[in-house]
Amino acid sequence: MKKTMSGNKYEVALDETWELFGQCMSGSRAGLCCAVSSEPLSETAAKALDSSLAALGYGREACTCVVSGDLDQQALFILIEGLDPLCIIAVDGKSAALLGQAYHLSLPSGKATRLLGRTAVSFLDFESLLKTPQDKQIAWALLKKLPKFGDKRSQK
Repeated sequence: MKKTMSGNKYEVALDETWELFGQCMSGSRAGLCCAVSSEPLSETAAKALDSSLAALGYGREACTCVVSGDLDQQALFILIEGLDPLCIIAVDGKSAALLGQAYHLSLPSGKATRLLGRTAVSFLDFESLLKTPQDKQIAWALLKKLPKFGDKRSQK
């Protein structure tokens, strides 16, 4: 694909990211949020993330899902920076560890942190938290640490 000087540089980066890593990505092409998992998300987990992000003001289908299984830390860094999401969710411990390696920091489970200015939250196992109402509340409590879309704190 030929890039022109009149094109938007962010759109070019997004296009190139999808060309390079499209085989391990799904969901929104220009997601406001990026969910990284070591294995593909179940339909239940994907719907739960979609509903949670909608409740936070991001709208429906606001998430780009990345399966990090075949990626190394450098590739994951390039992928995330090419997508340039507003926030990041590490869906499981393996993806959290790889994100930590990519950004040279520790992603504490159950807490919000920052990755180059983006809010990120990390789960040990998001899917397992969807099995009981109590565990769903734990997952929701962590997801609520992401900035609400349009919240002035998320624009700093």
